[in-house]
Amino acid sequence: MYVLVDPVSTGRELAAAFSEEGARVLHLYEAALHADHAVDTAPRTHLLTQTGPGAVQEAADLLRNEPVAAVIAASERGVLLADELADVLGLPHHEQHLAAARRDKELMVRALEAAGIPAARTRTIASAAELDQALDAWGTAPGTPLVIKPRDSAGSDGCTVVTSRAQAHAALETTLLKSNLMGETNTDLLLQEYLTGTQYIVNTVSMAGRHLVTEVYRERIDTIGGAPVLRHILSRPQLDEGERDLVDYVLRCLDALGIKEGAAHTEVMLTAAGPRLVEVNSRIMGPSLAPDPYHAAFGYSHQHLVAERFLRPQEFARRFDLPYGGGRTLAKLFLRGFCDGELASVQGARTLRRLPGFHSIDRLPSTGAPIPDRTLTTGASGIAYLVHEDEDLLHSSLEFVHHLEDDHAFYRMVDVGTDVRGVGEEQGAAA
Repeated sequence: MYVLVDPVSTGRELAAAFSEEGARVLHLYEAALHADHAVDTAPRTHLLTQTGPGAVQEAADLLRNEPVAAVIAASERGVLLADELADVLGLPHHEQHLAAARRDKELMVRALEAAGIPAARTRTIASAAELDQALDAWGTAPGTPLVIKPRDSAGSDGCTVVTSRAQAHAALETTLLKSNLMGETNTDLLLQEYLTGTQYIVNTVSMAGRHLVTEVYRERIDTIGGAPVLRHILSRPQLDEGERDLVDYVLRCLDALGIKEGAAHTEVMLTAAGPRLVEVNSRIMGPSLAPDPYHAAFGYSHQHLVAERFLRPQEFARRFDLPYGGGRTLAKLFLRGFCDGELASVQGARTLRRLPGFHSIDRLPSTGAPIPDRTLTTGASGIAYLVHEDEDLLHSSLEFVHHLEDDHAFYRMVDVGTDVRGVGEEQGAAA
């Protein structure tokens, strides 16, 4: 039996990949995820009643006499519990003494520094006084960009780029002691140097400490309203010299953080001084892993390779002898609507579906309500996939969609309380 801990977000796609294989799986939920557990229709699920160390013991007691082959973190929320539970049950997983560093972004930087790996200058702050002390100690010149973000969250939540002390204090006040996307309170924040360069994603699946590079993506990130906003990612079937160095850097980071078994999703900036880690997430990529576009581009998806690693390890091991690369280029477009109000129609979808390379759209927001998470990377504002052999063609399609978004022509918004149905009928009549 395979235990998937907290199969929410793309954990649902991971669960589906195991289900396709006919694997015997238990979906194990932490107590806070009772609503997700309630709607899970899998043959076997369990909701823990304890929290903290008690949850580990409760889960261990539940599984003590079960033939468990692996415990797998199925989302960011499940990373710590999966590590602890695998350790208690004597199952292979990541190095337990580095578990906290795989979730806490400051400890992550310290683990890299201990391994002699270059990392962004980082400091924890828990008050306005500590913020001022850090800024004074760094001697940051006015106008120099810095990043303030939660130590433990996801989806770009609370991440703010500041260029002055006043902006830094405003970001601190807005984010400190507020709840984040992980359902936890930001009792402290990270102050970090702003990394200038091109940001990349490197996805991997590991077995016995050996890392298979599955996908490399280049990101387009725009700063909008003082916050970084991910617009799209574009796969790199063939790597140039700088990108190969970046991948080697990521593999060193995985080793420094004790990654041994299963998926990792790493974000890294290629700067003029070389690669610098943004963060490692020891789980599959989020927030959307609709499998078909990935299979169309690469012949596999991140979650299906994780299932293969645990269910058919000998078959997975043969992949280490294959070179990285090949396949078609995949673009993942985070659709954006930057206007306030309610969504009246997705008028840009008709154009998007006719563009060269279009593959599919996932999770379009519902009409009659505001667009959720408009600048975050949760995927709630819609995701589109494009797949093609010609990267230049995909760039043209992406730029066209971004122009629609920036001109407020992809999503049609109306004032809150407007009769959306009436707006649609009038628009149709006018057409």
